[in-house]
Amino acid sequence: MIVRKGYLDRGVLGCGMSPRFERELLMIPGPTMVSPRVLRILSKPVISHWSEEFKEAFLEALRLTQMLFQTEGHPFILPGSGTLGMEAAIANIVEPGDRVLCVENGFFGERWSEIVEAHGGVVDHLRFDWGQPIDPKLVEERLQEADYKAFTVEHVETSTGVANPLEEIGRIARGTDAVCIVDSVCGVGGMPLKMDEWGLDLCLTGSQKALGAPPGLVLLCLNDKTWSVVERREKPVADYFADLRRWGPVMRDPSGYFATPPTGMILGLLEALRLIGEEGLENRWRRHRAFSEAFRAGLEAIGLESFPARGYEAHTVSVAKVPEGIDDAELRKIMRERHGVVIAGGLGKLKGRIIRVGHMGSATITDLAATMSSLEMALKTLDYELRLGAGVGALEERLLPYLSTP
Repeated sequence: MIVRKGYLDRGVLGCGMSPRFERELLMIPGPTMVSPRVLRILSKPVISHWSEEFKEAFLEALRLTQMLFQTEGHPFILPGSGTLGMEAAIANIVEPGDRVLCVENGFFGERWSEIVEAHGGVVDHLRFDWGQPIDPKLVEERLQEADYKAFTVEHVETSTGVANPLEEIGRIARGTDAVCIVDSVCGVGGMPLKMDEWGLDLCLTGSQKALGAPPGLVLLCLNDKTWSVVERREKPVADYFADLRRWGPVMRDPSGYFATPPTGMILGLLEALRLIGEEGLENRWRRHRAFSEAFRAGLEAIGLESFPARGYEAHTVSVAKVPEGIDDAELRKIMRERHGVVIAGGLGKLKGRIIRVGHMGSATITDLAATMSSLEMALKTLDYELRLGAGVGALEERLLPYLSTP
């Protein structure tokens, strides 16, 4: 193997990873660590998208997607990121001139308005402070003030760690003709989401978060109310690739063709969905809640204040305020370069003010403990006052009741 000058300086295999850690512990709010079972599937030779093996796998993945979203609605699996899912939702539902209420309490909630405007929709904003949950009563009041085609909401606002009261919002959606569009990229698979029971019209997520698969796929489900809106639209969908009416026949019969599907990614996703089925959705929700409560207990034990409003913390990501006098970029750099643990900083106006730790998907108790230990040592290196082991001990104490439950 020929090694060019500066090769190792750029990291293992030139990807920027510290040469000391060929395997970093990825504890950001997505992408997340992937099960070895999924990695083994991804390492297999590429198969034809025309093959019977792939057709059967795709159909099973679609059925499991319905299980994941708890719906009898119309499932779609498309190549792309969660942002493509957001665009597909708007592109298929919103026509030029349609009014859309964008309910915003963070970075990703605010992204919806840009997508709506890009497709000719008229945006009304209902804004809440970052770190605070959405007030369903105010949403209900605003929906009564105008003829809205749709309204958008985040399940988990990944930028702040807030979990919005989605069940209450679904109750409101049942009483309106507006399509309730939910971004659950950082929620579904790690927190309860019952699309049909709660009355949610369209929900979407990405493969790379609580599902425990690599990035590259977006999963959407639409109920009959939403699908009828898509079918009745008067003008063609402006985004050819995101046109769900073009993809629909393929989702019903994967032996059909619209665009070449990423066969390996879909097989990897299928294995991740099978793992969710084996664990059981209720058990998975319980595990994520236990992990979240334990990690927050560890943060509190070392004096770090949680950013999201109390009682509305997501179970998939913990967000803490950066202590005064601590440089968050330096903190994260030490954790990565010295300990091989990667966490995330803030987005938008929260840049430099918070740290975000993802603990979802295939994350383990060992991963939680290692991350907390790394955080403690990095803070100590930066002269932050704490007793080493306090966070890890609090985390372990909080986990004991979960571990003792059959």
